[in-house]
Amino acid sequence: MRSIVFAALLSAAASVAYACGVCVEDKVAAVYDHAAVTRALEAKSTVVFFAIDGTIPPGAAALRKIAALAASAPGVEKESVRISRDTASLAVAFDPRRGNLANVQESLDRRLAAMGLSLLAMRVMDSPGNLAAVRRP
Repeated sequence: MRSIVFAALLSAAASVAYACGVCVEDKVAAVYDHAAVTRALEAKSTVVFFAIDGTIPPGAAALRKIAALAASAPGVEKESVRISRDTASLAVAFDPRRGNLANVQESLDRRLAAMGLSLLAMRVMDSPGNLAAVRRP
């Protein structure tokens, strides 16, 4: 009996872990723009995909405001900003010579805090075909 319960718990834990990975990929896919990523990588920029934590206010004006705030962050390439309300995700490209991911995320978080939003970096891409998970310290 214990082995059946243990197997059921292990199976449930594995399915939860798998679902989280799928969610990340869905969030990335929703804001992935191949042309924008290609331009950014050709310019030696880094593309980062964020999950947005918090409730995005309804309406197009809120999306425009988030995009404008993201585009105004130091080092962020204005034309690279992509946002999805459906998956609560954001993608930006930034110049790694002007700052690192931690600086960019801190700046974006400060700008978005007034809207009750914060970011979690999920994936980074700094070379073609290299969509890497963000390493946590």
